[in-house]
Amino acid sequence: MTRFVPLAVLLAPLGLAACTGSKTPDLYCPQVAVLQQASRVMLYQGASTDIADQTLDSRITGVAGKCSPAGKDMERVTFRIGFAATNGPASRLTGQTLPYFIAITQGDRIISKRVFPVSFDFRNGAEQAVASTTPIRLMFPRAARSAEQQVLVGFQMNQAELDTATGAATSR
Repeated sequence: MTRFVPLAVLLAPLGLAACTGSKTPDLYCPQVAVLQQASRVMLYQGASTDIADQTLDSRITGVAGKCSPAGKDMERVTFRIGFAATNGPASRLTGQTLPYFIAITQGDRIISKRVFPVSFDFRNGAEQAVASTTPIRLMFPRAARSAEQQVLVGFQMNQAELDTATGAATSR
């Protein structure tokens, strides 16, 4: 786990425009963003949603990156994802691992998706933990259609968790 300096602003609603305005050559970079509905997971003991039964409150704090040329006909999007978690009052764990995803989409269509683990370390009585990914590099063709795509990140959730992710609690 790499230590992460938390971002001051959650970029979920706005995303991060991966292109930085390079003039030569023209880049057609996809937007990189946190999927709002999958940006937070709250876990509880059993079916309870009482704060006393909370075991974990985790969130994606943002994404940061850039787009650059990668050869004659390709461009590279490089970014990191930041995470933060708070150990809940009902937790006895010294660590927790959650799945998150990176998906390439175009409109409502998922072109590609992979799931990865992120681990939080609560040893030595820590109540909070942060993590970040190593740099993630994705290649895209230098074509107008690449600018119509989006790279979305979020926690991988089952349907019940996804249905309640916008404020209600989830159980695992």
